[in-house]
Amino acid sequence: MNLFGIGFFEIVVILLIAFLVLGPASMIDTAKGLGKTLRQLQRAASEVPRLLSLDEEPEKETTPPRQQVSETPADDQGDRPVPRA
Repeated sequence: MNLFGIGFFEIVVILLIAFLVLGPASMIDTAKGLGKTLRQLQRAASEVPRLLSLDEEPEKETTPPRQQVSETPADDQGDRPVPRA
């Protein structure tokens, strides 16, 4: 395994020194912060091709069509005047 020109043994030594210098609690917080930063970088990197694309049109939001409301009131018994005898 070769990561950035560093072998497995070198990575283990670096992690061991970081554990001794930072301590277990601080190392966990540092790893969480590094993970969040990498996640944000991945999201930003995935947005770059979409932003640079000039051929595609931006996605339009589709809204459902509105229902038309009748202008004449409903034919209920309560709406009509009662004839007097």
